[in-house]
Amino acid sequence: MVSPKSFPQALLFDMDGLMLDSECLYQRAWKQAGADLGYDLDETVYLSLVGRSNAEAERAFVQLYGADFPVEAFRAQWEQRWQEWVKADGISLKPGLLDLLDWVETHGLAKAVGTSSNQAEATLCLQTTGIFDRFAVIVTVDQVKAGKPAPDIFLAAAQCLDVDPKDCLVLEDSNAGVQAAHAAGMAVIMVPDLQTPTAASAAIALQIFDSLHDVCLWLQSPICPHSESPHS
Repeated sequence: MVSPKSFPQALLFDMDGLMLDSECLYQRAWKQAGADLGYDLDETVYLSLVGRSNAEAERAFVQLYGADFPVEAFRAQWEQRWQEWVKADGISLKPGLLDLLDWVETHGLAKAVGTSSNQAEATLCLQTTGIFDRFAVIVTVDQVKAGKPAPDIFLAAAQCLDVDPKDCLVLEDSNAGVQAAHAAGMAVIMVPDLQTPTAASAAIALQIFDSLHDVCLWLQSPICPHSESPHS
């Protein structure tokens, strides 16, 4: 049995949908940009792309709507609207995040952000919500070769922290993120946001919790169930 003092040595946080209530804002911006250009972006398609990079989403739209889909115009439209809304209305933190960050810092654990957003988006989001300075390491999709579900983002974060992947615990809201953590050889807890956990995610996740409050309570439990079966 592994002691909570030895595992985890580092927590790797996804950003959108996990720490920040931001997925719905992206969805709104994408849908509006699509409508402005004459395309009705299907909600099911959007949900299938949660946790993946913007570049992968654009490829999916071209595949779905054809080669004439105006990728560059769509990107410019949604980014402009998204930035305007973020600056005007802000972004809410997910319940339990601040308590969890306080616990991690009090116990001297390393931590990092590993996000499918690019550096500019991540910086704006983290600064807007006031938590940018709480992370010394922020790995974004434009800093690695491949985005989630590839393991690159989380492996880069672990390397920056100088922590072995097996000693990292990833917190994710998306199925692609859960797959990425597993591929990196890391334990992962899923806290679903817009996506429902797939059977594959349920099979590999250490736990599936409703909120970050639950994650914090789990970390404070007398025995860390890292070596037990998922959902035990």
